[in-house]
Amino acid sequence: MPKTKKEKSSKKKKKTKKKRRGGFFKWLSMAVFSIFITTLLIGFIGILAIYYTFTDELPDVRVLKSFEPSTVTLMYSDQDQLIAELYLEKRIVVPLNKIPTQLKQAALAVEDANFYRHMGIDLKAVFRAFLTNMKAGRVVEGGSTITQQLSKTLFLTRERSLARKIKEAILSIRMELIFTKDEILEMYLNQIYYGHGSYGVEAAARTYFGKSVQNLSLDEVAIIAGLPKSPNNYSPYRNPKRARSRRNHVIRRMAQEGFIKSNEAKQAMKKPFTLGEVTNMLNRAPYFVEYIRKQLMTMYGRNKVYKSGLKVYTTLSIEKQILAQEATKKNLLIADKRYGYRGPLGTMDISLPEIVLQESLSEINNFTEGIHPKTGTNIKGLVKSVNKEYLTVLTGQGEGIIELKDMDWAREPNIKVDGRWARIHRVDKNFYPGDKILVKVLGIYESGSLWSLSLEQEPEVESALISLEPHTGHIKALIGGYDFSKSQFNRAIQAVRQPGSVFKPIVYATAISKGFSPASIIIDSPIIFKEKDHDFDKWKPVNFEKKFYGPTPLRKALAKSRNIITVKLLQKIGTRSVIQMAKNLGINSHLENNLSIGLGSSGVTLKELVSAYSAFANRGIRVEPQGIRYVENRNGKILYKNSQKITQPITSGTAQIVTSLLQSVVQEGTAKKVRSLNRPTAGKTGTTNNYIDAWFMGFTPKLITGVWVGKDNVEPLGRNETGSRTAIPIWLDYMKGALINTPIQNFPVSPETVYAKINPQTGSLAKHDDSKGFFELFLKDKIPNSQDHHKEVITDNTF
Repeated sequence: MPKTKKEKSSKKKKKTKKKRRGGFFKWLSMAVFSIFITTLLIGFIGILAIYYTFTDELPDVRVLKSFEPSTVTLMYSDQDQLIAELYLEKRIVVPLNKIPTQLKQAALAVEDANFYRHMGIDLKAVFRAFLTNMKAGRVVEGGSTITQQLSKTLFLTRERSLARKIKEAILSIRMELIFTKDEILEMYLNQIYYGHGSYGVEAAARTYFGKSVQNLSLDEVAIIAGLPKSPNNYSPYRNPKRARSRRNHVIRRMAQEGFIKSNEAKQAMKKPFTLGEVTNMLNRAPYFVEYIRKQLMTMYGRNKVYKSGLKVYTTLSIEKQILAQEATKKNLLIADKRYGYRGPLGTMDISLPEIVLQESLSEINNFTEGIHPKTGTNIKGLVKSVNKEYLTVLTGQGEGIIELKDMDWAREPNIKVDGRWARIHRVDKNFYPGDKILVKVLGIYESGSLWSLSLEQEPEVESALISLEPHTGHIKALIGGYDFSKSQFNRAIQAVRQPGSVFKPIVYATAISKGFSPASIIIDSPIIFKEKDHDFDKWKPVNFEKKFYGPTPLRKALAKSRNIITVKLLQKIGTRSVIQMAKNLGINSHLENNLSIGLGSSGVTLKELVSAYSAFANRGIRVEPQGIRYVENRNGKILYKNSQKITQPITSGTAQIVTSLLQSVVQEGTAKKVRSLNRPTAGKTGTTNNYIDAWFMGFTPKLITGVWVGKDNVEPLGRNETGSRTAIPIWLDYMKGALINTPIQNFPVSPETVYAKINPQTGSLAKHDDSKGFFELFLKDKIPNSQDHHKEVITDNTF
C-alpha cells in the first residue's frame, strides 16, 4: 500500500531529528576530547614549568656515584680488637649483600612495599595515605617512597612545604633514572637516622642489640625497620610499649606482603626485648685513645678523622690496658685512704621525710626502678644515724650499715694514751647525720634487710703509667690519670715532673761509658757546693737517711740510692755529658746545667723516662715509642705505616752493666718488694723532696713499665710516701698480670762485658784465692788490674 504524504513527512522529520542528535554527540565528544587534550597540554606545560622552575636550584644526583657518607673512624688494638670510635655521625657502612634479607624485607614492607615497581613516586601509596589520614583525622601514614626519603635526607631540609615536596619528587625520579633499585636501597639503609646517634642499620644494630646487623633475629630487624618513622618515639629504650606496637606492626606487614609465614609472625611478636646498652662513643682506653687522636688530627685534620671512616690499628694490648686501669684505681684508692678522711661530700636536711630523702638519693645515683645497685659499685649515701661502732646510711634503695672495720681508715687520728700512741676505736667524731658520703656496696647485711657498705673516698692523688715493649717501642698500656671523665690531662705524656732518683741511672750510664765500673768506689761524706747558677749560695746534698756511709762502690750506691755519691759522680763526669746522654736516650725536656739534675731536679715526662730506660733493657738500642701500627682508609688502602725510629745511645756492654746495677736495686736495695715477681727484674725507685712525687721504673727483658704518683697541685703526698710505698704496688699488680703465662727470661749478655773477681774494699782485681773477693761485671776494655785502687777519694769537701 503506498505511503501517504503525512507518513512520508513524519519519516523525514525522524531522519532529520536523528541526524541532528548524531551531530550533537559528535560535537560533544569532540569538545570533551579537545578539553582533555587541552587539559593534558596545560598539565604538561604546567609540569614542565614547575620542573624548570625548580630544576636549576636542585643538586645533581650524579654526585652520589662518588658520595662517601660520614662514617665512624675505628681504632683497633694490637690484636685487632675494637677499642674506640671517633665520629660526628655514628655510621658504619655495610654493602647490601651483607644486610640480612629479612631486614631489607622489613624496611620495604613498612616503608615502601612497591619499591621495586615504581619510578620514585608511588601514586597509589599517596592516595591510600590520603584516605587513611582522612579517616583518622590526623596524619598516621605517609606516602613517601624510600627514594623520596633518601632524596630528602641527602639533599633537602626538613621544611614542610609544597615546594619541598615537588623538589623531592623531581630528585627521586632523577635518582631512579641513574641508580639501580639495589643501589638506592643500599644508600637508604646506610644513611637513614635510627635514633640514639646511630645512622644506618649497622650502627643501629650495635646500639640497640650490641651486635652486628648480620646477627639480628626477625623480631630485632622488625624493631630497627620501624624506627626511621620516629626514632625517639619508637626507641625501645625510651618507649618500650610503643616500640613493641611498632615492631608488631612491621611483622604483620611482612606477613601481609608474603615475606614471612603467619606462624613466624606470631612467634616473633611474642618475643620480649633483649636489648644491648646505649653507650656513648666507644672508648676502652681513654687516655691512650686521646693520645692517638691528637696524632691523627695532626696527620689528617678534623674532617678526615671524624667523617672519613679511617681504620687505625694501634699497638695497645687491651688485656694489659685493663690490668693497668684496675691496678691504678685499686692502689690509688688504698693510698688516698692513708692520707685521711677529707669530710663529707655535702649535707642534706635530715629532718625531711625519709621517702623524700630516698627519692633524692635514687635520682642522684641514677637508679632504675626495681633494679638494685651491684655489689662492688660506689654510690652516694646519706648518714642517717651515728654510733660509736657503725653508721646507718640511706642509699636511695633502702638502708645500709657501715661497720667500724669497713671505715677503719677514717677514724680519729692517733692520740697519746698513758704516754703511748693509740688509735681511737670510734667514728662518732668524724660523721654527723645528714652527711653525704661515698660508699661501696659490699652485699646484703647479716639481717637480710640492710645493705652492707664500706666508706669510700674519691682520690685526690693522681697517677700515670706507660708500659711498652723495648725491642719494638710499641706502647701496650697507657694510663694518664685516675678518671678521664673528670680530667683529660694526660699525665703520662703531658705532665712535666721532677723525676727524683729515677734519673740517677742516666748519670750512672754516662759514668760507665766514661770508664767507671760497678766496683768504682766513691766516699760518701758531707760536701758543700758553691754554684753561681743555683738560687742559693751553698748547696749541701744529703742522703735520704740523713747519714753518711763512707767508701761505697757504685753498685751499692745505686741500690741504696745514695744522693751524695751520685752528685760526686756527676761532678766527676760533668753535667754536660749527662745532659747529652739524656737527650740521646730520648729526654727532650729542658735540663738545667747544674749538679742537682743528678738527683732529678729538672722536670721530665713519664714517656721520656720510659723511653730512656728502654735502651737499658734492649742492648743499648732505643726504639722511639709508638702507638700506631698503620692506618687504612674506608676502602682498605694503607695511608700510613709506622716505621721504627731506632738509635743506639749506649753500647750493649754499658746497657748490660746498667741493667745489672738496677737488678741490685731490686735484689738488695729500695725496690725489694719487686722480688715477689719471681723473675729477673731491674728497676729504680724515685721520691722527690717532701714526698711530692713517687716513681718506679722497672723492666723485664721483654716489657718495661713506668709509674708516677703525685698530686696535680704539687702538694706533698704524705710522710713516707716514697716510690717504694706508693708507686711499686701499682707497678707490681700490673706486671704480675701482664707477665702471667709468659716464659721467664734472663737479660741478654753482651759480648763487650766480662766478669772479674775484685777486692770489695779497693775495687781492684783480687787474687784467685782471696776469700773476701767476689765477681763483678766490667766492660772488657775497662777491667782494673791488680795494682789499681778503683777508688775516687775526695779530700776537699767544698766545691
